[in-house]
Amino acid sequence: MSFIPPPTPPPAPGPPPVQAHTPPEPQPPTVPTTGPKGSLLLELHIFNGHPFKDHWAYWISSPDDPLVGVKIHATGDVRNGFIFEIKRSHDLRTSPDIPIKRIPLQWVDGGHLDQGKMFNGGVEKIENLPVCAFEEVLSKVKVPGKSLNSVSQEGNLGEDGVGRKVVQRDCQTWIVESMGQLVRKGVVGREVEEFVCMIRQ
Repeated sequence: MSFIPPPTPPPAPGPPPVQAHTPPEPQPPTVPTTGPKGSLLLELHIFNGHPFKDHWAYWISSPDDPLVGVKIHATGDVRNGFIFEIKRSHDLRTSPDIPIKRIPLQWVDGGHLDQGKMFNGGVEKIENLPVCAFEEVLSKVKVPGKSLNSVSQEGNLGEDGVGRKVVQRDCQTWIVESMGQLVRKGVVGREVEEFVCMIRQ
């Protein structure tokens, strides 16, 4: 009679597989549904930029209609540069550019605003001249110039002919930098600046 050895015990279980840690998505500041008397709600509007980065703009809604407001942004592109632009009494119902996200950021104190001039008496207008302290702060932040050069341009070559890294500045850069100025001037809280820095692409 032959002896059959007992089966080999199974190996001890190893450590559980390591789960890829995905950090939680940054949460926007908590903003009450109504603000102090005379204040207006500042929002960040995000527009689909596929296949490039999304376009960002500030938005201050009319107190009478949340779909009408003042859109303030750096418009343009990295090849041609950007310009500072204010669209007054801009109506999202008739606009060719509809934001994919509207993120409330903070109520802006009425002391920084001039509602009559900002909304241009309800008449849509595009310009680049500030009419209140809030817009004045934004207008002083330099918009990005050209930061994308063609291969034929020699501006990207160092003295030794080797390409150097070019940091591209765009509308998101301008929002982040101008938000920093709004914080320094006491117009918005630091948590708003931290949020836009975290979600920048």
